[in-house]
Amino acid sequence: GKPVGGACVVLDRRHIHTDPDGFFHWAIDAPVPDEVTVRVYKRYSGDYEVFERRRSLSRIERRPIILRRKK
Repeated sequence: GKPVGGACVVLDRRHIHTDPDGFFHWAIDAPVPDEVTVRVYKRYSGDYEVFERRRSLSRIERRPIILRRKK
């Protein structure tokens, strides 16, 4: 339930990191794809599972991506 700063976000082949508040900013040129492969992980930390799914850009904008803690 808390933001994860410094998480790696890979949208298709573009790689960015989250800011301290857990947000990331990404720009894309046309044509805009319907969906992208999203991979999010916390580098150098074994605390979180890797999130990997296909998502629409509108869903990424509307809903947070949640990294689950490993058990």
